[in-house]
Amino acid sequence: MLLFLTIEAQHDAGENGLSEILREVDKALDFVTDKSRDLENIDNYGTEFKSIAIIPSCMNDHFWNVLGWKERKQIWRKKREADIRLRMDYERFINETPENKRLLFIDIIIKSIEVVRDRSKGDFKANDLIKDVLLALNVSEEEIQRL
Repeated sequence: MLLFLTIEAQHDAGENGLSEILREVDKALDFVTDKSRDLENIDNYGTEFKSIAIIPSCMNDHFWNVLGWKERKQIWRKKREADIRLRMDYERFINETPENKRLLFIDIIIKSIEVVRDRSKGDFKANDLIKDVLLALNVSEEEIQRL
C-alpha cells in the first residue's frame, strides 16, 4: 500500500513551515511513501487499499469559504483507493511553535488513517500503520493527544 502525502494550503501556511514539514515527514515515511518501490502492489498493511491519499488543508475561513472546499473522506472500494482531505486549524497552525506545527500535521495524518480504518470493510491494518508512522516520526500517542 502506498501512502500519498501532499497539502492544500493558502500561501501564508506554506511560508510558515508547512511545506518543510511535508518534505520532512514524507522522507521519514518513505517505507510507505516512496513511489519508486511499487508499494501499491505490496501487502504491507493489508490488501484492501493499494493507495491512500492524505491531503491536509490549511487555510483560513475566508479562503476556505470562497473556494467552496469541504473536507473529503472518499473511499473507492473497486479501485482500492482512499482520498482523505481533513482541515487543519489555520490560525492555530500559524501561531504555533515549530514543534507543535509538526505535531498538528502528524495529527492530521493519524486522523486521516483513522477515517479510513473506521470505513474499512476488509483487512486494512490501520493500527499497525499508525504505530509505524508514529515510530518513524519519533512521536508518541501522548504527544498527539496533548495537542
